[in-house]
Amino acid sequence: MTRILPTGSESGRPEKKRVPRCRPTGFTLVELLIVLTLLAVLTAVLAPVLLPSPGRALREAASEVATTLRETRRHARADQKRRRFLVDTQSGQFGIEDTRSWRSLPGEMSVELTTAQSLVTGETRGGIDFFPDGSSTGGRVLLGMADQSVQVDIEWLTGRIRISSLAEQ
Repeated sequence: MTRILPTGSESGRPEKKRVPRCRPTGFTLVELLIVLTLLAVLTAVLAPVLLPSPGRALREAASEVATTLRETRRHARADQKRRRFLVDTQSGQFGIEDTRSWRSLPGEMSVELTTAQSLVTGETRGGIDFFPDGSSTGGRVLLGMADQSVQVDIEWLTGRIRISSLAEQ
């Protein structure tokens, strides 16, 4: 008579099951502390960058205004004719005269323009002229938001554009 053996066994003796050695599962306290420390450092570094702030919005807007002013000056020198930078203080829009690429400031941001009386083109609109030699009529664009302000100054003789922060009001 043929003997029937259990599956997987070649002898009549059943195999002993191997009991795995007990290994500790989970994380050690040191590993958890390292991870928590890294999360705290990343949060401290990234939070100011990711959260919106009035100061950063002001600096970005001032940078856009200064870039548009520099572009206006560059056009005046390249085309060898007067070019005008315009600002609408009510709508918060600014750009180069006779172009379609106007930019807008955030709605909660205020804007003031200081310029020559002859360059005021309406109740809420005015400009700054740049000439072929790089000089300008000079002026100032003042941006304000949440008790902070930044000014963009334009020198009349050299056409130099400078951004400066003002102390909190």
